[in-house]
Amino acid sequence: MITRHGSLLNPRPSMPGPGPYYTCLTDMRQVDQFPGDYALYFSTDHDPEDGGIWLYVCVGSPTDASSWRSYDEVAAAGGFDHVTSRPAANPIYKDAVQGTGHTETPHANVIDGVVYMTYHKNGIENTQRTLLATSEDGAMFRRIRGEEDSVILRYAPGERPGDGHTGYFRWAPNRFAGVSERYVGHSLHGGGDGYFSAMWVSNDAVDWQARKVFTPIEGQGMPDEMILIWHEIDPASITASGPGEYRAICGGGNRASGGVARIGELYEVFLADDGHTLTRTCDYFLKRQIGADDSEELSSPTSVDIDGVRHLIYVGVTDEASVNTVLGASGAF
Repeated sequence: MITRHGSLLNPRPSMPGPGPYYTCLTDMRQVDQFPGDYALYFSTDHDPEDGGIWLYVCVGSPTDASSWRSYDEVAAAGGFDHVTSRPAANPIYKDAVQGTGHTETPHANVIDGVVYMTYHKNGIENTQRTLLATSEDGAMFRRIRGEEDSVILRYAPGERPGDGHTGYFRWAPNRFAGVSERYVGHSLHGGGDGYFSAMWVSNDAVDWQARKVFTPIEGQGMPDEMILIWHEIDPASITASGPGEYRAICGGGNRASGGVARIGELYEVFLADDGHTLTRTCDYFLKRQIGADDSEELSSPTSVDIDGVRHLIYVGVTDEASVNTVLGASGAF
């Protein structure tokens, strides 16, 4: 049974474009002096000038709208006074060293008390690459290699399918018994209409190798000619469901890029212990609701398990893709 909780960030964040995009819910209880239990990082959607990464802070349940405050509110109340040279306001992070335009699609995990946040930028080697920045406080991020090249996912066109685009990376500590590395993630692998997805592995969250490249049609049992969007997987939702099998929440939808209208919903997918072999057909997890804030698309699922209840945050899209809303749901697989 899944309970929908509606919009979580009220009032809607003031940002360019349709609004919040590519949410990442991060457990911050191991980050020293962080003024909350959870952080929500999200970005603009391909804004060429003012794109950046926003931060909201949660004290309590992440699917209760009253638990959330913007970075600006928390900072004004003194919650980040311990952070030297802290950001003045949202967006808290823009990479001005590599690439051009937007700094987008954040995904963060806490490793030994340090926040590791990946994101992608345009204009790097004529494509979009995934980079890495870290923070000891969750607000002030520094590129992993300072002024040097901080790209962590890279391949050359012709080396593997796609045009070199490696954005939209989502990753977490490895939960698959058949994978020996410590961390597993999924990214876009090539842009435009000819995109693929890729599974990456790493032992330190800095040096990543591609383990598997997926064609978009590798979505078993997807209805209405929809495709499984591997780089829309929620890595925090990966859970053992039986001997040699794992389940996870993942986005699925039509093949769309540019001006093509996107249709997206959330599915429960079943994977073998190698992390990439589908073991059975996908099930619906959350569908679009006519007349609601997710009437056109559900995307960017991100979750945390609290006392056996999965708290899910995702982006709902409506009004011909002109309005994005951060929504919540809770329940069990």
